Amino acid sequence: MGGGWIDVHHHSYHPPLIAELRRRGVTHMAPGVPLPEWTVEDSLRVMDANDVRAAILSILLPDAALGQGAASLVRQANEWSAELVRDFPGRFGALAVLPMPDVETTLAEIEYALDVLGLDGVVMSASLADGRYLGDPAFAPVFDELDRRGAVVFVHPNPAYRCDCVGGPGFAAKVPPPLVDFVMDTTRAVADLLFGGTLGRCRDIRFVLAHAGGTVPFLAWRLELAATWVLPGAGELDVAGELRRLYYETAQAASPATLACLAEVTGKENVLFGTDFPFMRDAVVSGTLRHLADAGDIPFRDNALALFPRLADRLAAGREGAADAARL
Repeated sequence: MGGGWIDVHHHSYHPPLIAELRRRGVTHMAPGVPLPEWTVEDSLRVMDANDVRAAILSILLPDAALGQGAASLVRQANEWSAELVRDFPGRFGALAVLPMPDVETTLAEIEYALDVLGLDGVVMSASLADGRYLGDPAFAPVFDELDRRGAVVFVHPNPAYRCDCVGGPGFAAKVPPPLVDFVMDTTRAVADLLFGGTLGRCRDIRFVLAHAGGTVPFLAWRLELAATWVLPGAGELDVAGELRRLYYETAQAASPATLACLAEVTGKENVLFGTDFPFMRDAVVSGTLRHLADAGDIPFRDNALALFPRLADRLAAGREGAADAARL
């Protein structure tokens, strides 16, 4: 299958999708983060410049876009992603976006995206516009279905996460949410899934956490201690074991300090390479790889291919070069 990195955190925002978001009045993913100008050619350019053989594409839709007509927008986005995978079979896999919190529509989209479109898993925002997190009991049917399928679930902070209730008035103006509150959003989601019982119940879901799980690696022992003081009922919960089986990717989290925390929490087989392109541009992608060059014997490529076997099959078929040449 040749060499090269596999980027598991790589966003795609098709020009028609961006146009539709703007038509709906959406101009930013989050405060200070405008909608990206993205093309497939831009992704391939930065991938080729950094020896990235393939990328797993994902789309996050701002809460403001998930009102009336959300199901049709989600369906279009997933069909565009599937088209990219078909057009560039050895360069891209893709995750399905879901119309949460509508459970019945989400279940229907999981079936269509995974069975009909053949996508490689799903991406879910850590929190929802109404303040709920993924461990909410109302979402149990969604996770039970994903568990039945042994699906990959990529947990990403909510791009429209509102932190006024956390940081107080004016905090977001001084410290934009992507700097601090995004990673806390992921941390809260993991804690909610953990202490709410979803992780323990859904043993066959492969959860991938954006940005190395936010602050989860640093707080791992603190979470283990919950049963000793604030959550006596959690005494039988294997917190360390649950955190160990999660997957953690390196976007904006490839520093030696973060990697050292990860080494204490999980095994090297559960660490993945990610970039957060196009929000993180070329210099950050290159910088991430420079950090990871000193990461020891973590088998980033093998880990990703084991998690995404359809991509592995496409790479093994050796079809990527001909498809790229035909499309560009």
